[in-house]
Amino acid sequence: AQERGAELFTLASELIVKTARAIWESQSELLRLETEQAAKAFAPPKIGEDPGTTVSAYCFQAHEQTDRMIAQMRRVNDLLRDCGWQLFAIYAESLRQGAKQASPSAGRTTKP
Repeated sequence: AQERGAELFTLASELIVKTARAIWESQSELLRLETEQAAKAFAPPKIGEDPGTTVSAYCFQAHEQTDRMIAQMRRVNDLLRDCGWQLFAIYAESLRQGAKQASPSAGRTTKP
């Protein structure tokens, strides 16, 4: 039972670390993109540039930012959902194997 528990803990830990790393990388990429976008947004308009064009570009950037944030939330949600289902499968498999080992026929001996 201890061996099964240790194996279950190891598999679950590996899955959680893998998921956390994927989320971290995704968040880092989002931060990089948002930093680039902020630098563009705070850049002063060029002399002689049409203010309407500047406002239009800013609105377009805000729209892109919203789309990126929604896509990021979906990616994180998908990663967490997949991790949860994989943890559930690992646990179910552990229970199945534990039941196999604990079944009466597994430990039954025949009398001579």
